[in-house]
Amino acid sequence: MRRRLLAFARLVALLAVAHAAPAAAEEAHDDAAGHASAERVREAAEAARRGGGAAEDAADAGEASGHEKTEEAGSHAGEGDHADAAAHDGETKDGEPAHAGDADHGEDGEASHGEDGEHPAAAEVPVPTRGPQPYQVIRSLQFLQDQASRGNVSANRVQSRLLQWYGPAFERATAETWKDGRNQRAAALFVLSGGPPSVLRMVLAKNDFPADVRPLLDGALAYVENRQKDAERLLSALDTDAMEPGLAAQVNLALAQLSANSAPDKALERLRRVMLDGSGTLLEEAALRLAMVLADELGDHDRADGYARLYFDRYARSVYAGNFRARFTALYVSRPVEEADKTVALIADAVERIPLADQLNIYLSIGRRALIAGNMNLAGMVGARVLTVENLTLQARQRALLYVSASTLTERDPAETTARLREIDREILHPADRKLYDAALGVLGEIRKPLMADAGMDVNKIDAAVAPIDSAVVDRATKLLDAVRSDLEDMDK
Repeated sequence: MRRRLLAFARLVALLAVAHAAPAAAEEAHDDAAGHASAERVREAAEAARRGGGAAEDAADAGEASGHEKTEEAGSHAGEGDHADAAAHDGETKDGEPAHAGDADHGEDGEASHGEDGEHPAAAEVPVPTRGPQPYQVIRSLQFLQDQASRGNVSANRVQSRLLQWYGPAFERATAETWKDGRNQRAAALFVLSGGPPSVLRMVLAKNDFPADVRPLLDGALAYVENRQKDAERLLSALDTDAMEPGLAAQVNLALAQLSANSAPDKALERLRRVMLDGSGTLLEEAALRLAMVLADELGDHDRADGYARLYFDRYARSVYAGNFRARFTALYVSRPVEEADKTVALIADAVERIPLADQLNIYLSIGRRALIAGNMNLAGMVGARVLTVENLTLQARQRALLYVSASTLTERDPAETTARLREIDREILHPADRKLYDAALGVLGEIRKPLMADAGMDVNKIDAAVAPIDSAVVDRATKLLDAVRSDLEDMDK
């Protein structure tokens, strides 16, 4: 494990390490180097997944080490990337420390010997001479992003650092580097993947690109600079059917986001193509989040339900899953009030495969929002469903009881509902739920006042905890629920 983490530190600093290649190397050799780079980043991301905080500490150490050793080397690769510092650090190309007299072991653990029984000479191992090409950097970044879609928080943090780390390398790359079509596409993908737009502006200012490449680069830059009209004009003119799948998916996702409000039907078709070209990647994860909402807005509820199930099945652990859950909650609360039974069944079907604790959180979130939206039936049903679960935490049980009780304000006897609410420990509740609790008591107080007056009781002697603060129940409830709604919106951001 320690060796893997040490290797990970070096890989994080230099993004899969610079690979050896003669200046006249053919494209086949570049592909092999890129493949090896991607494989090493896969190992690094796996180390990040297993190592947690230790892996991130190693990443910081590796990044600092990379800066220091590059300065000691005093040279850069022909394409402007950092030269491999490992060549000056006594390490092998696999990131393991090299020791004099160590044998090269095969998979079976036995020492590897030449035909004459001697150890292979160290000089036979090629020494790295240049850093990875831009397209190799993008492959590595995309792999880390895909790991983030599977819940690898460390990979998500590392890819953010690497976007900053490799910006200067892109800016220093020579004109010869940008003649490669793969690197041209990588320049666009760099900013579309979250890289600083200043990098692409610098690359465009220093280099001449073919006329058929400029629309992609200019469109990508306009998109990340939020120049929406320019971005849509430039990117929509591109033939995504002729592109490699990864680039096509990235462009279609950008176009779908640009047209989501003005042409949701066209945006939904773009997202469908993203899911085909980017299956299993962060691009599909993002497409599903938006597609569910657009399909529901267009009235295609069955399609929206399908996207919801697919997201929870594939990406429930994504680092962006919280954003999806907020959208999911809002969508199902907005379903017809009279179809609450059907809505609960659809929710249950969508979340069936995720952990029970996550299911309960979703039900409770829907319960709170349903109360605020006035969908009392749904609030009561999801609360009742939570209460059927054994070994609930005290806080979850209190929340569920609140939603069930508050959903019956106008249906049950006010005294009975008040008694049930008083069984709830207000201090355990979330601040937003406390406001719901207070609003419910306020409403009950207003309901009970005329009943108690009719019975000849002095309404001024009603328990102060139940007595209303405002003069009218509608005004009271509206103000409190508006405050709760504001809190909920803040939490969803």
